[in-house]
Amino acid sequence: MKKIHIQAHTPWLHLDFAELYHFRWVLLMLTLRDIKLRYKQTFLGVAWVILQPLLTALLFTAVFGKALHLPSEGTPYMLFAFCGLVPWLVFSQSLQRASPCLINDTRLITKVYFPRIFLPLSATFGVIIDFIIGLAMVTFLMMFNGYSFSSKIIFLPLLALHLFIFACGINLFFSSLSVYYRDFKHIVPFLIQLWMYASPLVYSSGVIPHQFQFFYNLNPMVGIIEGFRFCLLGTPFPGSFQISILTSVLLLISGTFIFRKIEHNFADVI
Repeated sequence: MKKIHIQAHTPWLHLDFAELYHFRWVLLMLTLRDIKLRYKQTFLGVAWVILQPLLTALLFTAVFGKALHLPSEGTPYMLFAFCGLVPWLVFSQSLQRASPCLINDTRLITKVYFPRIFLPLSATFGVIIDFIIGLAMVTFLMMFNGYSFSSKIIFLPLLALHLFIFACGINLFFSSLSVYYRDFKHIVPFLIQLWMYASPLVYSSGVIPHQFQFFYNLNPMVGIIEGFRFCLLGTPFPGSFQISILTSVLLLISGTFIFRKIEHNFADVI
């Protein structure tokens, strides 16, 4: 009689790309659902996509540009701040939505089978409309201030890919741990505020003392924000870009591993 050996495998060590492709329509549906729910039953609806970064940029300009006179690398402060806000809002809004997504979709996880990794990914890709509208608003502000795109704009797709790689990695990490530690719903808003001031959003990274530059550049948002300004405004190429890419890729790999390692217990813990 032929012997059959049954051996447990560790699914967290790999991703079944064939399964992900087979369920690709689920990711699309979850992303569309997330986009619709964001502005459902709001008075201004999608107008918030325009108002939120615009009002934030105006506030930054009044406080940090006019009152504190922070340097803006030779560009109008409003445009300088808005170029940083476009990638920042993708990161911060996706993190706020992705970190509790597994807890919020308890019934979906316990009753239907699909790749659970699609939930934080859909929360990440759900802000892509905001990203596109933000780029359109930057274009309008550049035209208003007499700026035109240079050949550096060809690097913008690479920066966008870099941004979403980082966002996916950090969102996988926080969404999986939030299932086990509900304290993250209090930690994430505070962390986002702290992260904002640790990124060159309202100031140029040139104000950071040289002895702290290496540790400062370990923040992937430094290279991402400076990269967007390089592509759109023609500011100097960010020296932190290579470190930022490496850190983002490592975050994506580690976030995926952690998610896959504890994914099989989600239904029991939730």
